[in-house]
Amino acid sequence: MPSFFSSFAWLPRALLLAAATLLLPGCAATIRSEISAINKLPADLKEKSFHVARYKEQEGSLEFEHYAALVSTELIAKGLRPAPADAADLLVFMRFAFEQRTELVPTPIWGPTGFVGGGTTVIVNGRPVFVPTYSAPVYGVTSMGYAPAVVNRRSFGLDVVDKTSTQEKPNKLYEANVSSEGYSGTLMQVMPTMIRALFTQWPGPPVRSEEVELPYPRKTPR
Repeated sequence: MPSFFSSFAWLPRALLLAAATLLLPGCAATIRSEISAINKLPADLKEKSFHVARYKEQEGSLEFEHYAALVSTELIAKGLRPAPADAADLLVFMRFAFEQRTELVPTPIWGPTGFVGGGTTVIVNGRPVFVPTYSAPVYGVTSMGYAPAVVNRRSFGLDVVDKTSTQEKPNKLYEANVSSEGYSGTLMQVMPTMIRALFTQWPGPPVRSEEVELPYPRKTPR
């Protein structure tokens, strides 16, 4: 009998490798984050203190506390130190949102594309005669269609203001927006990857606009 992969001998080698990759357990996916930022922070941030502050609507939010811990870890790794709000050099504010929409995505349609068979050769009246012993259908992509899928757009914003700022006269030193799209239904699943993407280059040049792609474990849809 033919093996599983011998039934797909007609497929191009590259397609076979791609299909095999999808079958491997624990295979890592990636998150592509679109980043835009404007930076007016001082060049020397070492030993500067910071405090992750809340907007009024974020009071009492455990989700905020989770993201604040992620941001604090990144800032500490950059040489800054946490401090109470009234003693910090910099106040850090976060914005995050989650939107859903339904769109049609290209979807391969699978079906029979032919048959593969085998047999044996016997000698009849002194002449070789091929006798088929089996015939099995071969399946593959027969066409492309479209299927509805829920696409999620995730966004994260980071603002840094000087301690001299007031509500009437804010002195903003840094403003960044990070967004990504995918099929993960929960913002918390992808936020750690998006925050890491922002801090791959931080604070960065005066104006930053780029895409950063980072690994994301394929435990759930991205």
